[in-house]
Amino acid sequence: KARCPKTTAVMAALPLVFSGSRCPNVLFSRLKAGAKIPPHNGMINTRLICHLPLIVPGGCGFRVGNDVREWEPGKIWLFDDTVEHEAWNNSNEDRIILIFEVWKPELSEDEKGFVNRLLEAVDTY
Repeated sequence: KARCPKTTAVMAALPLVFSGSRCPNVLFSRLKAGAKIPPHNGMINTRLICHLPLIVPGGCGFRVGNDVREWEPGKIWLFDDTVEHEAWNNSNEDRIILIFEVWKPELSEDEKGFVNRLLEAVDTY
C-alpha cells in the first residue's frame, strides 16, 4: 500500500473479489523477455480476471480461447480464466501488467457469499 498509493486507491474503488485467505489478488506481473506462460485454466467462473498492460514491448501476446491479441498499453482486458489462456513475450524486454480480479457483475451478494463459504471450506479440507 505504501509503495503504490495511487494503485491502492483505485483498487479500493473496484468490486474486487474478497474470499478468505485467497483474495483479493492484485499484483504487478512481470513476464521476462523470451518467456512464456503455458496454456492453463482457472478454477471458478464467478470472477473476471483483469489485465492492465503497463509496460509492453512489441512481440507480447495473449490468448484466451480462440481470441489472440497483442497487448496495448493502458487498454484493459477482462476475461473468464476458466477458458484456457496463455501469454508470451517474444521481445528482448520485460513485460509488466497489473492483474486483479473482480466479481462477475451478474452475481448477487448471496451468490458471492456462497462462493466465499465454498472457497473457505476448500481451504480447510
